[in-house]
Order: sequence, then structure tokens, then C-alpha cells
Amino acid sequence: MIECRNLVLGHNGKPISERFNLSLPNNKWFGIIGENGCGKSTFMKTILGNIKPISGNLTVLGNAPGGSNDSIAYIPQEREINASEHTSGLTLIELSYNGWHFGIPFLNSTIKKKALDILKLVGATKYMHQPFNTLSGGQKKRIYLAQALINRPKLLLLDEPLADLDPEAKQHFIEAMGKIHQEHELTLLIISHDMHEIAMNLNGYIHFKQKQVHFCQELPCIREGVYVGL
Repeated sequence: MIECRNLVLGHNGKPISERFNLSLPNNKWFGIIGENGCGKSTFMKTILGNIKPISGNLTVLGNAPGGSNDSIAYIPQEREINASEHTSGLTLIELSYNGWHFGIPFLNSTIKKKALDILKLVGATKYMHQPFNTLSGGQKKRIYLAQALINRPKLLLLDEPLADLDPEAKQHFIEAMGKIHQEHELTLLIISHDMHEIAMNLNGYIHFKQKQVHFCQELPCIREGVYVGL
């Protein structure tokens, strides 16, 4: 899924990591951990091709960054949709089908069924007809998650999806993630300060520490810094 060879991350021409090698297989879920400002979000943006690495080689689904973005879904830490006051969550998801193509998709019965199936999977059917702008933060995030899944991505990137959610909304989101893990073949990279709450769904961690990057599954490593809750 993702191959890093002698990769050095950075932005504005300044390196923020030392060289590292990493190989992530398909259909596994990984947390990205480390202190604030260590390069976690930069790594995601480099995978997307939004930021160029300082040096080294990175391939995503066998292509250079940006070459496979129609197979990648990304939910950034902060996101706002300028929807009209009457646009529902269901409509947003339907209109996201093949969203990289030009024009508005023809909403046939197949697309409508896919949208309903995804909404059921993430637990958002109760409010799918409500205007999106009237939904709570937790409800919006489940709509974002459904929107990210409608095109059956092979790789899903989530940057702090649990941030600003109350405990109940956070638990609902985690339950939705668990169902997705069971029912979809999908590689996931997730950044979260609540990593201890989703650890049971993860297969390993990419640890950023003092400009070094390594793969780990050991609790002493995972407990460091802000992840003392594990």
C-alpha cells in the first residue's frame, strides 16, 4: 500500500524527519503517534502529494504521491462544507459519488442504494434527511465518514477524527469505525490524541519521535508523550 525508502519529510524546504524506511501492507489499520508538530499531518499530506518530500522515494498503491488519489479518501482535522440550508447529509453523500469527475452524477438506484448502505454502516440513517448545517459535530463527522467511503477507497486517512466530540459522540464514531474494519477491505492511517480508545481496532503504529520514524507495536513506545492513556 505505502512504501517509503530513505524518505525525508519536510515543508518549505526544511526537513522535519531523518531518513526512514517503511512498508505498510494492504487492509491493515495503523495509528500515527507522536508529539504535536513532529510531522504526523505532514506525512499524510505527503502521501496525498500536497507536500513534496525533501528526499527519498515514496509510492502509494504503486504510484508516486498524487497518482492514486482517486483511490484515497482523506478527512482533515478541520473541515467545513458550504452546504445550502436545505442540503441534507444524504444529498451530500450522493453528490460525492465519483466526485473527482466533472459534473453532477446521475443519481440512479445503484448510487442511492450505496449511499443508504454506507449511512447504515456508519450509523447515520436517523438524521440523513436533516439539513446538514443543523447537525451536531458528531453527526457531521459520521456524514464525513460516509462521504469518504462512498467511492470504496483503498486507503483512508483520518486526521484527529475524534477531536471536539463529546464522550457519547466519540463512542458512536468508534463503533462505526469498528464496523467498517469488519466489513470493508481498507487500509487506514489515523492520527488521534485519543489513540487509547481506538487501539483495539489497530494493527500497529507509526511513531514519530525526535525526527525519527519507526513502526511499532510495543506498549512502552505507544505510551510515550500524549498517549499515556494506553
